[in-house]
Amino acid sequence: MQFKDVIGQDAVKARLRASRKEGRISHAQLFFGPSGSGVLPMAMAYAQFLICQQPTEDDSCGTCPACQKCNKMVHPDIYFSFPVITLAKQKIDKPVSNDFIADFRKTVLAHPYLDYNDWIAEISDSENKQGRIYVHEGPEIIKRINLKAFEAPFKVVLMWLPEKMGVELANTLLKSLEEPPDNTIFILASEQRDALLQTILSRTQSIKLSRLNDQQVINSLLLSKEMEMHKAGEIARLADGDYHLAEELSEQLSGNDTFDKAFLSWMRLCFNPAKNMEALMAWVDNMATYKREEQKQFLYASIQMVRECMMVNLADPSLVKLEDQQVKSLEKFLPFVNAKNMTPFVEELSKAHYHIERNAHAKILFLDLSLKLGNILQIKA
Repeated sequence: MQFKDVIGQDAVKARLRASRKEGRISHAQLFFGPSGSGVLPMAMAYAQFLICQQPTEDDSCGTCPACQKCNKMVHPDIYFSFPVITLAKQKIDKPVSNDFIADFRKTVLAHPYLDYNDWIAEISDSENKQGRIYVHEGPEIIKRINLKAFEAPFKVVLMWLPEKMGVELANTLLKSLEEPPDNTIFILASEQRDALLQTILSRTQSIKLSRLNDQQVINSLLLSKEMEMHKAGEIARLADGDYHLAEELSEQLSGNDTFDKAFLSWMRLCFNPAKNMEALMAWVDNMATYKREEQKQFLYASIQMVRECMMVNLADPSLVKLEDQQVKSLEKFLPFVNAKNMTPFVEELSKAHYHIERNAHAKILFLDLSLKLGNILQIKA
């Protein structure tokens, strides 16, 4: 992973380049930012920049032996630490990152902007498993940093989602974070900085990554996906700076379908459920065939659509992200979103998203939600 592969974040890249050029490389750094902003890709790109044998002023070379190993996530001087789970069938009851490193490499190389839920789903044998960085990881990390570097000028411990480690492990690593062995660098990549212990925060240099803007998401989607400009724009609007979500939404948006069309079709059925019950039941049955992540994405897109409708009704063009064509397609629906029903509308969609995440029965949930939304649509301003 090189800096050029990380979307946006130019100010952070400039700061990291300057730190190496000026020899001011902190031994413990915390990259933090919202989901989909690129904390893991940035951490990986920085580690490669430090280890590269022929770096330019702007980036790692990408071709030297060190870079080739970094590109495959197999460099012996970079130790990856990340949330893992117990697996009874494989008799993994004291899991450490190395037990799952092959899966981690495969997943990250395919989707560098992955999130916690996707990673745990990739390795879990149950939808209810919760990933953690267990206390057993402590001896592994300490053993690694006390070894001499194999090839590189630095040994790097790259911990993804350090907020998932328990207090016991955090306390085990405090001394190493404060006074690591020579030429050892800790890079922590967090999406929830506030969940970290203050003792960890006080021992690291914090580097904040910003939420991506819509244009950065659009440009990256156009480069990596085959889609039209208006679809990339719609996805960027819905993703709201989360590139991981943008990639997921792009997989759901195919052909001539758009989220506003799908949402409007559902609302027509909800408006008069007694009259449209047969069609509504068919819609519910079809929605139940989708994967849970796809159902969550549809609900998230619906929440965003309701909010956009309210922005249009407030008549503040600066807050509206919809294109003129989309606003026109929503003209007949706009009067049914108002100040009185906006809050219950979003609350019901958000609750459904929450319950789908916790394995609610999809058919029951979507039928109940549709009937509730039917009542909410009748609330007048």
